[in-house]
Amino acid sequence: MHNYHTDLIWLLDIALVCAIILLGATILVYDVIKEYFTRKRNSRLLSLKRNIYRFIAGGEKVDAGASMFAHVTPQEFLDVEINRIREAIFFNESEQALFKKYFIAPENITAVERIAKNSRNKWRRIEAILSLGYAGASVLDILKVSLHNKDEDVSYFSIVALGQIKTIQSARILLDFLQENTFGRYKITTILETFPPAIVDEVVKALENPDLAVRLLAVKLLAKFKDQRYIKRIESLTGDESDEMRAAACDCLGSFGKKDVVKTLSICLKDRFWLVRTQAIIALSKILGPECIQEIISLIRDSSWSVIETVKATMARHIEASLPYIEKFLNEGDEIAKKVSVEVLEGSGYVTKILKDILNGTSDEKKYAVHLLKGMIKSHVHFGLEAVLENLEDGQRVKILEIIKDIDGPLAGHVQKKIHGEIIE
Repeated sequence: MHNYHTDLIWLLDIALVCAIILLGATILVYDVIKEYFTRKRNSRLLSLKRNIYRFIAGGEKVDAGASMFAHVTPQEFLDVEINRIREAIFFNESEQALFKKYFIAPENITAVERIAKNSRNKWRRIEAILSLGYAGASVLDILKVSLHNKDEDVSYFSIVALGQIKTIQSARILLDFLQENTFGRYKITTILETFPPAIVDEVVKALENPDLAVRLLAVKLLAKFKDQRYIKRIESLTGDESDEMRAAACDCLGSFGKKDVVKTLSICLKDRFWLVRTQAIIALSKILGPECIQEIISLIRDSSWSVIETVKATMARHIEASLPYIEKFLNEGDEIAKKVSVEVLEGSGYVTKILKDILNGTSDEKKYAVHLLKGMIKSHVHFGLEAVLENLEDGQRVKILEIIKDIDGPLAGHVQKKIHGEIIE
């Protein structure tokens, strides 16, 4: 078959070769330009570092310093302030402090403000916004405007910039924005957690917001600051109509660590919503430690497995305080309570202690350990007895199996065969 379009094919081949050559040349030129600007940027930073060193070493006057650090760009300020190119040029804290001192000179800040307000280059504008924040400049009006910018990047970095200023005024702007917008709420909350406690009065105002999400975040912030003046206000939230708010209030009260709120949390143990009961258990554990067991033990029979799991974890954490209740449950007819009790003993590692007390404890310790072991076996709840026995020496294992045989002969035989590999389950 003859090809009558050879000229066209040759033209296509030539075009492809030219395109490849052009692409390669473009990449090469891009790399050269990038390397040029990288070297220029590093050279400028190195020059600034030398100026700083010369200024510190020579004891230069203030006017000389202002002249030396004039016309610094936002990019250069950020490079120094947060050590963005630390692999090449690193600035220590004293160098950064000196650099910032002269960067915030009125003429510098005025120039940066113009960029932050008017630059059409988005990323240049963002660097100006960030540099205003890191410099701690009193430019809240500019940052407030950029915070509401339609461009999410500009808005996001305005949040970051305000987060660097850390004043009551900047906190108020962020809290107002928290109530107006949804996309940056968790970021704003995380930033506000780093602010000084003086912002608490502003945070409390957010508890009146009709938006539940805002109120929940406000409670989260109050848990961070732990301002004792507002304990009663948080306690009142345990009666809120929102299940999530009542749960958050319990969590917050736990972070305060004050026994004054135990009565309120004890009432929350009877709340209709499982998460509130769960958070109340956790909070009481934080406040009372082992003493919480007597408050929460009744929830071992709760209708929610999540609550029961929380009770179980708390009992395991405070195993010594839980033992009297475990002993009682093992000898009663409540199957759920028995199961939870055995799982607590296993999860806390107390089964190992029981066996050690049987082998090496005092007379009273051995008697109590055998009593607990008997209760566990009679509960008919599997608790990994074979795994525990496998860690014992042969002589010790024989002694424990003899005791188990006195309690439940068939079980002792089954365990022994399983250990020896005669039974595979």
